[in-house]
Amino acid sequence: MSARKLIGAVGLAVACAFAAPASAEVDFSGKRIELLVPYRAGGGTDIYSRFIAPLLSEKLPGQPTIVIKNVPGAGALAGSNQFQERAEPDGTDIFAASASVTLNFAFRNPGGNYELNKWNAFLSTAVGTIVYARADLGIEGPEDIAKLRDADLIMGGNNPTGGDLRTLLSLDLLGIDVKPVFGMNRGDVYAAFDRGEFNINFDTITAYEAQVMPMVDAGTAVPLFSLGFIDENGDYGRDPTHPEIPSFLEVYEELNGEPLSGPPYDAWMSIFGLNVMASRAILLPEGVSDEIFDTYTQAMKDVMAAIEEDPEVKAKAYEVMGPGPHAVGKAAGRNLRNAVTFDDAAFKWLQDWARETLNADI
Repeated sequence: MSARKLIGAVGLAVACAFAAPASAEVDFSGKRIELLVPYRAGGGTDIYSRFIAPLLSEKLPGQPTIVIKNVPGAGALAGSNQFQERAEPDGTDIFAASASVTLNFAFRNPGGNYELNKWNAFLSTAVGTIVYARADLGIEGPEDIAKLRDADLIMGGNNPTGGDLRTLLSLDLLGIDVKPVFGMNRGDVYAAFDRGEFNINFDTITAYEAQVMPMVDAGTAVPLFSLGFIDENGDYGRDPTHPEIPSFLEVYEELNGEPLSGPPYDAWMSIFGLNVMASRAILLPEGVSDEIFDTYTQAMKDVMAAIEEDPEVKAKAYEVMGPGPHAVGKAAGRNLRNAVTFDDAAFKWLQDWARETLNADI
């Protein structure tokens, strides 16, 4: 498997191969569109969906009512399976996906009866990640990361095969041994890190800026690396929101004298795609017409333009959606399909690694 050609752009700029103008025949006047969120109300994907829904409603022809339907359960499997079974391809059913939806599909969870690779993403959002440690480990910056190979490191997490996997895999590939403590939510993990009970952690860009940068400024936390970013040309590099922090693959090559390669590279790139470049997405079901897909693409383009034009809405978008990038239309679909298409050799390598390192089955 070659490096992922996941398309992106900085901030709220939209990176996509825009579809043709929507057909004038598509009109949702008087319609009720259901946006299924396979998580509880109040969670990150729910908040993301509730922010987008009224903006999208305003830009779709006929300004239909968009209602949120929360179907939590079974780690997002309940809602995902329901969408597969019941969604109509007439544009009145859309779906909000985040990491657990894509991970369940990519990891071939037997409880998943949905074909995510056949759904039609018209929006995907990248969520950057920064890994950091406590300064009292005796480090001052990324240049000291090799010292952590001999440190006693403890990190809090939720579970071994969820969002924590991207960080645990990255650290292990760097030769940094970490003892994970699972069963915790992110808020409790951060509080424990702040108290010094954990000494290494990770956060999305928005959480890092809000919660961790004050600790960095105070000298109690040190950024180690970001998971990086793939730009609009398909090139991997530093996360543009924090270009002062080296990327994972950059750090790996610096420590080992050669780039990461083979199945470990392919596995890492897949996890990176799942958890960073296509972290959240809004999709239409399989079978929608080109006219409906193009209508949603145009409406989402208009939403992004409206966000850019209103400083208040733009600030809220940054808070809820993160700094991006946000891909629209066919580019969003490419991001998602690239993320969930797992090379067999890389998948087997990851399964073996998870059993040996985390005592977990993928």
